[in-house]
Amino acid sequence: MTLVLNRKKSAGATPFKIHDLTSNEDFPGEPFVALVPGTAAPLVRLALPQALKGQARERVAMRQLRDAYGGSDDGLDLRPARLGRAGDGWQQVLVTDADERRGWARAVAPAGALCQAVLPDYLALPAALNLWVIEARGAQIRARLGPEDGFSGEADLALALLKEAALTEPPRAVLRLGDGAPAIDAFLATKDWALCHNVQELADHDIAPPQTFGQGEPGLDLARDPGAERAEMRRTLNRLRLPAGLAVLGLLAWSVATVIETRDLRDQSLAYRKNAERILRDVMIPTGPILDIRAQVSQRIDRARTARSEGDAEARPLDMLRRAGAVLADHDGTITRVSYQPGAGLVIDLQLEDFAALDALVAALRTAGVEPRVAQSVTREGAGIEAVLAMAVTQNRGRQ
Repeated sequence: MTLVLNRKKSAGATPFKIHDLTSNEDFPGEPFVALVPGTAAPLVRLALPQALKGQARERVAMRQLRDAYGGSDDGLDLRPARLGRAGDGWQQVLVTDADERRGWARAVAPAGALCQAVLPDYLALPAALNLWVIEARGAQIRARLGPEDGFSGEADLALALLKEAALTEPPRAVLRLGDGAPAIDAFLATKDWALCHNVQELADHDIAPPQTFGQGEPGLDLARDPGAERAEMRRTLNRLRLPAGLAVLGLLAWSVATVIETRDLRDQSLAYRKNAERILRDVMIPTGPILDIRAQVSQRIDRARTARSEGDAEARPLDMLRRAGAVLADHDGTITRVSYQPGAGLVIDLQLEDFAALDALVAALRTAGVEPRVAQSVTREGAGIEAVLAMAVTQNRGRQ
């Protein structure tokens, strides 16, 4: 039997055909979902701690299942039911016989990629919050009790399961589909829940339109073997282990080489500093701490330059007097006073015969590298002239 079942198109869903895997019909020539009897793949609710995640949660679930039903877990296929909003905090598992599940997987293998998933028949019913969907097909009842729960079974078992669910999470509305089921319908008649027979009536009771395969159902694909996938992942990781190990060793070797090189550079820098300090002790800084070599050397050089400049300034008046004295010795005249004034330079008071002698003396001083300036000259009756010369050393030293 092949039916067309559309997902809610407003949610961007793709229509899939539904194929009953227990029928002898050929597979559809377009994407489809294969259904198996829900009684062979029930959802079992457990009580798992919220803190458990991943494979640890699956191991605890398997242990609880074994304790609840007795015997061994050999031959059972268990997979977490991450339906609706359950996510990693799932509390239900889909349980099947391992051999039977492998038989379903082999049965759909010829369809290849056209088979989107193999699911228990009750998961093909649409689901929404606060809504039960109950469908009767002869003596068999399929029910979807919200996004995260569902079952298939005979009417008597279905009635017992519905009564138990009504005590914990009663719905606001029930979508009743399929054939009549007197015991089920009588039970529903005793409740004040809204009873609808088509999807359009749900809008009158503020129930969102139910979605088919919109609650994560394809993730429970029974054609997929999670154990085999994990084994393949382990094999892939084992193949990657050697390259990853080599990469780690390479990184470790690079890190060690970097540490050694850094240590060598640090030792070399320390040796350079010690050598520089030894030179400074011998040449510039015999005592006292050496904290900043660059700053302390610059200070010592500046001080030396300043001292040299001051020494040169002190030597210039004597140099000028030496040069001027050699010239004055060759000329007739009498020096009455010699002084040094910072603004004027070397100042010499002298007496000469006349102004011609003064001009000749000035010319001779200039030739000797002294720049004389006649600051004052006066005539003294019967004594020639008196002159005051201010002298400065020129840039061209000329004669020594």
